[in-house]
Amino acid sequence: MKIIRGIHNLKKVNSNSVISIGNFDGVHLGHQKLISTVYKVGQEKNLTTIIILFEPQPLEFFSNRISPKRITTFQEKIKYIQLYKIDIILCIKFNSIFSSISAETFITKILINKLNVKFIIIGTDFKFGSKRNGDIFLLKKMSEKYKFTIVEIKPLYKNNIRISSTNIRRYLLKNNIKLAKLLLGRPFNIIGRVVYGNQIGRTLGYPTANIKLHQNIALNNGVYAVKINYEKTYFGICNIGVKPSSLNKHKNKTLEVHLFNAKINLYNKKIEILIYKKIRNEHFFISIQKLKNQIHKDVQIAKKYFNISDNSLKK
Repeated sequence: MKIIRGIHNLKKVNSNSVISIGNFDGVHLGHQKLISTVYKVGQEKNLTTIIILFEPQPLEFFSNRISPKRITTFQEKIKYIQLYKIDIILCIKFNSIFSSISAETFITKILINKLNVKFIIIGTDFKFGSKRNGDIFLLKKMSEKYKFTIVEIKPLYKNNIRISSTNIRRYLLKNNIKLAKLLLGRPFNIIGRVVYGNQIGRTLGYPTANIKLHQNIALNNGVYAVKINYEKTYFGICNIGVKPSSLNKHKNKTLEVHLFNAKINLYNKKIEILIYKKIRNEHFFISIQKLKNQIHKDVQIAKKYFNISDNSLKK
């Protein structure tokens, strides 16, 4: 798979193509339907398969600090899109110049002249172009002139709930991890590289791996029951927040994860944390002993949730 970052790096695609366009935040079940359809049409018609993303996401550019919380980072999107053996991911830098391009110009200059598009796989409510004037009706109108085909993917539902990034974000922020997982089609996850922390967890008997977080992540501060993927799968708990019980002067949001019955060096390693259940909110503890006692309770709650015992972890 080839990743092209920026329109200025885009050369004319020699073969005809099938594309889909969007933010793909979460790469949820609806997005997966779009991407798998791109792959299927590409295989059937012998077309180059292309997914077009925007970074930052348009609302992040226009809204800045009050933009919607992120479900997935750019790298996490790439990871899930790669599973579908897509030929090219085109990541367009969303800025004032690009946002001023009309929908018609985007179609002719990029989709037709550069990508030789023959099929566009798109959701019903997708909008694009300056002032969001582009939609599926404009695409259908222009498809007659430029001889490409529109494949419309209608909204998908689970348990009568529409699958959308907005709904997933809403459930995560309401601590309904189970419903968010249902719409994603997998557990909500965080991928990051382990960095050095203050090692307070080690002195408490609960050593942690620390990850810097995207500050706009769609998850509340608190303690969670998690699984950790690194070479194999481990059980554990994680705390997301600003560590109010430590001397964290800058109050940067971090993730600390404690693995049950595992002593491995994860420094500078990239790990995946799968979020399963919210145990409690983040609290301030007036003493180290009270914090230690609470962590012990958190560990027991997580072990009960996963239906595991210390003996089973030793196997």
